[in-house]
Amino acid sequence: ELQHKVLRELLDGRLHLSPVIRPARALDVGTGPGSWALVCLSRHPECDVVGIDIDPVRPPSAVPNCRFLVMDATEDWAFEEKFDFIHVRMVGDLPGKNKLIQSIFENLNPGGWVEFTEWIVLLQSPDHSFDGSAFHKWNCLLLKGKSGASLTRALGLRKLGSSVFYPTEYKALLQKAGFDHVTERKHAAMTNPCYPGKSMQRLGALMTSNWMGVIEPLSVPVFASLGWSPEKTKSLLVDVRKEISDPRFHSFMTLMTVYCQKPTEE
Repeated sequence: ELQHKVLRELLDGRLHLSPVIRPARALDVGTGPGSWALVCLSRHPECDVVGIDIDPVRPPSAVPNCRFLVMDATEDWAFEEKFDFIHVRMVGDLPGKNKLIQSIFENLNPGGWVEFTEWIVLLQSPDHSFDGSAFHKWNCLLLKGKSGASLTRALGLRKLGSSVFYPTEYKALLQKAGFDHVTERKHAAMTNPCYPGKSMQRLGALMTSNWMGVIEPLSVPVFASLGWSPEKTKSLLVDVRKEISDPRFHSFMTLMTVYCQKPTEE
């Protein structure tokens, strides 16, 4: 739910960047608690919304035209009707991207849209105030972690694969699959409320809360692949937590969104 709030704030309240208008059927891939699917339904009450996830979904409420299914999106799809919009958010570095994209193409109506949203888990600091800090050391170590190390869903990730830059692969893959109007957008999310302005302050505060909740469960399995004990990892995190909330340290992470349209004629 916190992740959903972060993205709503980062995208100025928009549910998606795709120019979708009144979809009749929408699919939410990696729906998590179902937050996006339920808000989509509130915005488009006439829409039939389906949310899928590999884990059982327990939404806070049930509505007639919104249903949730336990399903692995990288396996074969068996939907009886096609969709006008498919929303894919924070599924991580999936090994079967090409198969997933092909399934999406086959299950979209002509003219339908798909949108992918993922974090690039690389912290940057424009003024270099972040350089040499414990948080900077943590990020460098994270990037050296063993390929495929499991990460927490709190950051919206399932797995970190061979590179934190896997979201940049989607544009070329979608073009190769035959999609039109492939568009790539990036948004910077600061670590804490270090910049002025109400919106920036809100986003920074949400990101700080997000980091505080995710930092330990994110770190322990990845650092274990580097030979670190849980105790050694937690010792480093004492200083990392102090710096996350300290507005003297300026850093941001990048949200990558890629959206495109299935050709209007098959």
